Amino acid sequence: MTLNEESIHGEHPLSYDGQTQTSLTHIVEALWQTNVQSSTLLGEGVYGRCYGVEFGCSPHRAVIKIQKYPGMGDQERHQLAELHNKFPALTPQVYAYLPETEIGDALIMQWLPGQSCPRPEQLPHALRASLQRQAVELLLELHAVEHPQGYGSFDGPFYTRWWDYYGQRVRDTYQAITESEEARAYLGPQVLALMDRALKHGERILATSEGRPVLLHGDYCFGNLLFDSQTWRISGLIDPLDAEWGERELDLVNLINGHIHHFELVNLYRKAMDLGPLFPLRYWFYQVWTWLFYYVRVRVACREWVLRCGRELDKAMKRYL
Repeated sequence: MTLNEESIHGEHPLSYDGQTQTSLTHIVEALWQTNVQSSTLLGEGVYGRCYGVEFGCSPHRAVIKIQKYPGMGDQERHQLAELHNKFPALTPQVYAYLPETEIGDALIMQWLPGQSCPRPEQLPHALRASLQRQAVELLLELHAVEHPQGYGSFDGPFYTRWWDYYGQRVRDTYQAITESEEARAYLGPQVLALMDRALKHGERILATSEGRPVLLHGDYCFGNLLFDSQTWRISGLIDPLDAEWGERELDLVNLINGHIHHFELVNLYRKAMDLGPLFPLRYWFYQVWTWLFYYVRVRVACREWVLRCGRELDKAMKRYL
């Protein structure tokens, strides 16, 4: 998730307290019976903090992600295992999951080579274009992995129709917001009215797709790609969020990463994959409900963005419905 998140795997070391250092040492001692030689706070995001630790035995270094929310570490563990099974060279292997460490739920995983590039719009055009092509090509590779059993989470159950699965998330999000005085007050009457309109037409909107269940990353964006510092080739794919078997277009929501230049990525994807003339209708529907879902989960500030997406959705509904 990217609207209000700093990139994990940042380029500059950050500071952290001695208690955290001690806790990281305890984790390494428990797993590898050795001491930490060095540790670095790689970055912090909405869902957790990532620390890089180095030590004296194989595998010699690892990333320890401390989750901020209960259950998210176990969810990410399952998702990374599925992605690593399909793309072992690009997604980190999970070494361990420790749900009750001194500093929170800890996911210990392979430290992949490379660096993130959360702001490619600042790069020269030729390099940016190269990174965009690579990003779209990799996303198409993910989406080439199909699931004949249907839509759903990796553990199932699976559904023949996309709305029968995804619609549950939409309705649960709607209910959580309408039943919360805090949420209603923050989002305001315009968003609440937008939710009513969008939910009313949701099943009809998603029925315009002729897709099939494919492998989704759930938070596919530049901030979650690693690049070789010398060649600028993709070297890693990290931080899945709600990875599942779903409609490919849902993975295009976070692709823009809050930057207008990244609509170039959406356009590149559409050139490679025919999504049909009604794609904008579904795309803006996903934007609205994805960010409302994030608001329910972690109270991410999203009202203005949801309203902007809602205006686009209204235009698309008037045109296509």
